[in-house]
Amino acid sequence: MRLLLFAVAFVIGIALTAPLERWILPRLRGPLAAVGADLRVDKLRFALPFGLRASGVGLETAAAGIGIDSLYVGLTRSFAGEACGGKVDGHIGSRSLSMHLSAFDPSRCLHVGKLELESALDGSLSVDGLELLRPVPDDTTAAHIDVSSSGGVFRGVIPRAGSGGTDLPLGEWEFSDLVLRATLARGELTVEEGHTNTSGVEWELIGAALSSKARGGLRVDFRARQVEDTPRSRALIGLMPRATVDSGGWRNYRVVGSLAAPRVVAAN
Repeated sequence: MRLLLFAVAFVIGIALTAPLERWILPRLRGPLAAVGADLRVDKLRFALPFGLRASGVGLETAAAGIGIDSLYVGLTRSFAGEACGGKVDGHIGSRSLSMHLSAFDPSRCLHVGKLELESALDGSLSVDGLELLRPVPDDTTAAHIDVSSSGGVFRGVIPRAGSGGTDLPLGEWEFSDLVLRATLARGELTVEEGHTNTSGVEWELIGAALSSKARGGLRVDFRARQVEDTPRSRALIGLMPRATVDSGGWRNYRVVGSLAAPRVVAAN
């Protein structure tokens, strides 16, 4: 009996220390590299009770990237991890992903162009119709997002989004009361609730067309209004294209172009 227990312990020990980076990662990197994504995993091991644990995980593309400190994936494809200073957990399907976020701060592990969002987000995200080893969304991809935050800081630059195609510097702005509940289907983003407040200006997301077949490409509609008449709020509105003020005090804007070269214009 002791010999049997020793043999079992020995096999478990070998499994837990096996160099899975050499066995599994090449099979994952190939399909991702084909769509322009570079996968990095510092360490990959079997982990109890029944699954794999990866540490130092990174996924980079030309436009964005994300880093995950630690990630456990079980036999049933459920996962739990530590990322962006918070925690994530959920389930991975062959063409789906669902996850819950807790104190997830994008500024600590996620970059999208020259934009940065520093805030502890709570909520959930689900995606259907997306192959995880070929993460290229199309018009069949559907998603639902429900996140909120008490506040944070937004900063960065939008390339070629200003007047005459110049870069649009956004500076650094504190915000409060961030809420986004929206559904993406057939390339159209339907917003149930999307708003935040920044330095005396209220922002509201109206909707978006992200379909590759949409005429004119990218289209994101949003609006803003001053709720406080301060130098800071006037400066923020002054950064935007000149737009007509409606009876409710709202100015309407639209982001057009593409993700690589967006432009903000007035939507009067």
